[in-house]
Amino acid sequence: MRNIRLSILLCLSLSGPLLHAQTPLADEYAWYFPAPDTIRMAGDLITTLQEEVDKILQAGPLAPIRLAFGDLYWENYFQYQEPGRILTTLAWAWPYLTADQQASTLDYVANELSTPGRATWATNYTLPRDQGARRELYPSTHLYGIESNFGDYRPRLHTLYGFWLFCYRSGQMSLMDTYYEELKAFYQSQHNSAKLYGDMNGHLAMARIAYHHGDLQMVSFAMQRLQEELNDGLQVENKHAFARTGLSGWDAPYNRLPGSDMYDPRKDGLLYRGFIFLNMGPEVARFLKDSCYAQVDSMHQAGKRILPMWWLMQAPYFPRWTGDESIGVPTEAFGMYHPVETWIMETPANTLRRYMRSSPTGIGDCYWLEALVQTIEAYAVNTTWMDVRDTDFPQVVIDEDITSVEQPDMVLPTFTLTPNPAKENVALHLPDWRGTVHWSVHNMKGELMAHGTAEAPTQISISLRRWASGSYVCMIESLEGNLMASKILLIP
Repeated sequence: MRNIRLSILLCLSLSGPLLHAQTPLADEYAWYFPAPDTIRMAGDLITTLQEEVDKILQAGPLAPIRLAFGDLYWENYFQYQEPGRILTTLAWAWPYLTADQQASTLDYVANELSTPGRATWATNYTLPRDQGARRELYPSTHLYGIESNFGDYRPRLHTLYGFWLFCYRSGQMSLMDTYYEELKAFYQSQHNSAKLYGDMNGHLAMARIAYHHGDLQMVSFAMQRLQEELNDGLQVENKHAFARTGLSGWDAPYNRLPGSDMYDPRKDGLLYRGFIFLNMGPEVARFLKDSCYAQVDSMHQAGKRILPMWWLMQAPYFPRWTGDESIGVPTEAFGMYHPVETWIMETPANTLRRYMRSSPTGIGDCYWLEALVQTIEAYAVNTTWMDVRDTDFPQVVIDEDITSVEQPDMVLPTFTLTPNPAKENVALHLPDWRGTVHWSVHNMKGELMAHGTAEAPTQISISLRRWASGSYVCMIESLEGNLMASKILLIP
C-alpha cells in the first residue's frame, strides 16, 4: 500500500507542471492558506470566543435558527441550514480553544459526521428545523416554517471547505481519508452550482482533499472547475447573475419565493446584495483583492452607504430582509461585509474590533463567530501563506502579557450632535481629535444627505431644512474610508 501511495504522489509531482499550465489562475490560489504566528492584544476577544463555543458544546447538535423580523408568521427565514455548516466555525475557533474545549470539540464533530442527515455530505439539502437544540436566545413556543422550502437552492459546497478547514487547523488530517468517498460523491453532486465566491471554496477544498488522498484525476477535475469559476469571477456581475437566476431560473439561489426574492426591485436601495460573498474564505478573497479590487470596493462602499451600521445586529433598518415588511439586519451581514473588510480592504485590527461591539443573534451564530476569529487573527504579528500540501497548520502563540486597552492606537474620535433630536440645524462637534476626517450623514435608505472633509478639532453646522422626519446616521471616517465613529441623528 505504501508503494502505491508513493507512486501516486510521484505521479502528482511529475504532472504538476502540466496541470499548472492548464490552470494557472487556480494554481495561484488553490494551495496556500494564511497562518498567523503570534497573536497580541486580543485576549478579551479570545475569552469571548471561548465562552460562545462553550454554549455550542453544551447545547449539542444545533437546529437552524429562524429569524422573524416581520409580523407575518408565514414569512420564514432560516440561517445555518446546511448540514456540516458548524464545522467551519469550529475550524476557525480551534487554535484559540482550551485543551478541554478542543477535546470536546473532537467529540462534537465526530457526532456530527456520524449522525445521518448532519454530516457535510448528507443527502438532505437542509437540516431538519425541528431537530436539535434551539439556537434562538428566546425560542418561540411554536416553530413556524418546519416544512418551508426556504433556501433549498442556496449554495452548499462551501461546507466541503469547512470540512477541510477543520481537518487542517485541528490536525485531524486522517478524517479526509476516512470519509473520502463520501466527500468525493458530495462534490460531484454539487460542483456545477458552486459558482458564487463563497462556494468556490469547495473546488479548492476538493483539490486539497484529493491531493492528500492521492487521487490525481479528482485533483485535476477540481482544479479545472476552480479555474473556470475564477475566470468567470473576474466580473463581479457574473456572480450576481447566478445569484439572481441560478442555472435554470427556478433554482435561483437568492431570488426565489417565498421569502428569498433578494433581487426584487422593491428592495433596491434597501438591501445590500452581498450574498455572493457569504462563506468566502481568504483564498478567494486574495484572488478578488489581486484581480477585482475596484469592482469589489465599489460594491462594498455602496453597501456601507445602504447599511452604515451593518455590524449592529438587528439594527432597525428597513431592508425587507427576512420578509416583505421586516425591520432589522440578520448576521448574514457579517458574512457579507466582514470578510471583505478583513481580507480585501485589509481594515486595521482595531477597526475590526469595533465591529464586534455587537453580539451574536443566538447560539452558534456562525457568521458572527467567524468574524470574531478573523478579528483575533488580524492582531497577528505576522501572517504567512502556507503551502498546505507540505506544511501543517502551525501552533499559534498567544501573547497574554499585552492587552488591547494598553495600546495608544485604540484612541478614536468622539463627537457630539447638538441638539439631538434636531429640527432645522445640528452642530457636529469633534473636540478631541487632531487630523483630517471625512464626515457624512445618510438616511435609513443609505442615501447620502450631506458630507464633507474637515480638519479636526472642529465644529460643523449642518442644515436640516426640508429633511424628512426620521432617523439618520452620522459617520466619521478616515480618509482611507475606515469607520471611526458613528451616531444616530433624530429629526422629529
